[in-house]
Amino acid sequence: MILANRISKNYGVVQALKEISFEVPNGSSCCLLGRSGCGKSTALKIAALIAQPDSGTISIDGVVVNSDHGPNTLQSGRPIGYSFQEPLLLPFLSALENTILPDSTPDSERVAKDLLSRLGLSERISHAPSKLSVGEKKRVDIARALLSKPKVLIADEPFSSLDPDSRAQVSSLFDEFLQGGGTLLYSAVDRSHSTWAKAVLDLGYS
Repeated sequence: MILANRISKNYGVVQALKEISFEVPNGSSCCLLGRSGCGKSTALKIAALIAQPDSGTISIDGVVVNSDHGPNTLQSGRPIGYSFQEPLLLPFLSALENTILPDSTPDSERVAKDLLSRLGLSERISHAPSKLSVGEKKRVDIARALLSKPKVLIADEPFSSLDPDSRAQVSSLFDEFLQGGGTLLYSAVDRSHSTWAKAVLDLGYS
């Protein structure tokens, strides 16, 4: 489902990635493991089509979507879900409104409330981001990424800032996502968070 072939990315004189390759089979999960600053977020953003590599290619579902020659149009009906390392929530919207924002359909409010409830946020749906803890914001961001029922979910350190109960709630949703045929690519700094994935690519510890 996701195939990265020798992708490299520089930010000025800083080399974030150097010829990194990995693959995530359809319906599987993969964790990019490494210390802070080793390029995990850059690799995820390239896979999510948020950023473009300087060289190398990214293929999703057999379609090359990034290349040396510029990005191509993704020929896919279902979206890619993305959860940011630092949740990007609009300060003037509630937790529920932030969750619904990218997918305003007649059924989206019901689905959003269900996701937030399963993430332990049923009492927080009307709260603005300023009234939420870091972990609560993280869970809202994860709910938003899952709302549109993506075929591919990419999550940047989804278990960070979460207590054990919250990590269990997120893991349960991810398990359900995978059982439904979804493909998951995520990153982690803590080795204990990487053991949940079927495959681990070590970017910064080896």
